Amino acid sequence: ACGRKAAGPAEAHGPEAAPGEEHKHLPLKDVRGLRFLAVPEPKAEGAWYPAEAIGDESAQAILSSPVKGIVAAIRVPPGQRVAAGAGLFTLQSPELARLKADWLSARARRDRAENERAREQRLFDAQAGSRRELEAAGSEAATARADEEAARLALEARGLSPESAGAVMLVKAPQAGTVTAYRIQPGQGVEAGQELGSFQAAAAAIVRLELPLPAPENWRTGAVTEVRKGDGQRWKARLEGTPMTLTADTRRLSYRLRLQGGPLPIPGTPLEVHVPLAKTVVLPQSALQQVEGTWGVFVKVGEEAEFRPVRRGAELGTDVMVLDGVKPGETVVGEGAYLLKSLQIKRKSGGEDHDH
Repeated sequence: ACGRKAAGPAEAHGPEAAPGEEHKHLPLKDVRGLRFLAVPEPKAEGAWYPAEAIGDESAQAILSSPVKGIVAAIRVPPGQRVAAGAGLFTLQSPELARLKADWLSARARRDRAENERAREQRLFDAQAGSRRELEAAGSEAATARADEEAARLALEARGLSPESAGAVMLVKAPQAGTVTAYRIQPGQGVEAGQELGSFQAAAAAIVRLELPLPAPENWRTGAVTEVRKGDGQRWKARLEGTPMTLTADTRRLSYRLRLQGGPLPIPGTPLEVHVPLAKTVVLPQSALQQVEGTWGVFVKVGEEAEFRPVRRGAELGTDVMVLDGVKPGETVVGEGAYLLKSLQIKRKSGGEDHDH
């Protein structure tokens, strides 16, 4: 006769077992290679979910040139991290050369006009010159100063110092970060203001994460978690804002996390985020078997084992979360559960004579 157990929530064992009941209780004495374990107390767990590094919209920049020119050389390839002010590529610019020449000429005229005004002032002071000549020299000097200032501003408006500007312009990194893409090649002519590439600041990388519903409990704005890359590099990241529902069809939530510390990944880098999950029982994956499409474990009842359906959760390496179906303290088959699965299938297919 089958070993008895206390009445469960579904039904109690009566004098006559329900159809198929004899297949649920499997004798353990003739099955070798089984290892048992006690169901542990629930504990807070987490799982790694795939994510992607994306650029923070406030930290993205378009690379452009303030002057027309020809691309002479690209000095930094896309993806290479650079410091703020590092040279990215050079342009040969006849326009820049003309602006520099205009400033040099205006500065020379200003110097001559200033010298002439000073000479007229000395003559006037010595009563050897007229006031009319002094006023004319002063007016000329003022005009020359205005012309020189206009030429200076023409260069400074393009982000250049008049003293250091030349025929070759070095386009620099606006801040520490990475060129994500170029739209130019050496020898190409470019216009002022044309988009020549894109740049991502290194200190403002965002991680985009999508999770299936339901949302993790108690994972709120400001929570700090771990992020890792395939090569083993790790960061801390802070959860920003509230999750966004992508669509009703996908039943997924989109999260944003801000990476902290560096060096940070470039946009598009695949990452993994450690997400805290509910407090649940964790068992080795070998303990869970799928029988006729249902996941379950084999619970030890006396000298027999009973297949118990469970609700399977996220995988945690070689373990798996069990959300429902077992209680702490119960004994389940940890290793060798597949042997009991085979025995149950064999008995159900007509092997009742296997009862011992």
